[in-house]
Amino acid sequence: MSSPILPQIGEDLRQWGRGLTRYLTQNLYKLGFKTPDSNPSENGVILWDNVNAYPVVSRNNIFVEIVVKVGVPPTSVGSAGDKTGLISWDTNYIYVCNGSYDGSTDIWTRTSHLGGSW
Repeated sequence: MSSPILPQIGEDLRQWGRGLTRYLTQNLYKLGFKTPDSNPSENGVILWDNVNAYPVVSRNNIFVEIVVKVGVPPTSVGSAGDKTGLISWDTNYIYVCNGSYDGSTDIWTRTSHLGGSW
């Protein structure tokens, strides 16, 4: 089975994001699993990384994580399962996780996005 190819990124990133969400919803059952033998030489191949539990896409001969929105963290310390690279947002802030949850270290940072536009 061939892997689905991502739609091209256009000028309007919000519209592309909505299109990507529709695309993933319609093609989720087609996603293959990333294995040690998976070849990232063709850009845009989407696979599920079962070891790390997130989707990856091939780009420039490597597989990179596709950013997936997670729930807004309850505190800067986060909660079990939080790890570097997670992203979330709400109506006021964008949250980025910069570490792995250990129960005491501040791993989430946030920045306001009020009033800003592209």
